[in-house]
Amino acid sequence: MNRKYVVARTYGKALFTEAIQLKSVSEIYQEMLQLREVYRQVPDLGDILSDDRLTVYEKVNIVKDLENSFSDTVGKFIHTVYDYGRMNEMPAIIDEFEHLYYEQFGIIVVDVTTAVALNMDQRHDLEERLAIQFHANKVVIRPKINPSIMGGMVIESEHRVIDQSIRNELSEIHAALLK
Repeated sequence: MNRKYVVARTYGKALFTEAIQLKSVSEIYQEMLQLREVYRQVPDLGDILSDDRLTVYEKVNIVKDLENSFSDTVGKFIHTVYDYGRMNEMPAIIDEFEHLYYEQFGIIVVDVTTAVALNMDQRHDLEERLAIQFHANKVVIRPKINPSIMGGMVIESEHRVIDQSIRNELSEIHAALLK
């Protein structure tokens, strides 16, 4: 197991445990999504706060602004992560927290590859059907577009692949004809 994964898992689990004790899991999860967005908007943030580009004073000011943007619990968590020099690992920590959140509430993430984008009705219908198929409370679709599958879809979740693409069906027909 690589070190970065262990760090993310440790910090993510610590915050998740704290959130359960405070009965604030959903609220803290929403804040983690906001923090993820900050990291998306400023991709170098973790490195800037972990390397020596800025003085300690400059870093502390940025971290204080960040802390003040969140609840006391998340603010203290950010401070702790900063103190231990792990701000560059925050996206992985957020991913781990999200994984635990999804596990807690029976949510499954499914990668769905289609040749063209699904509209909202198609996506909603697919989420409902997949929730039943995967025995989940909820399914979160991560859409991917790959025109080379020609049509249909490829569904991937938790090491399972359901390939209902036209490309796959054509390959199967081709293989059958060659027999």
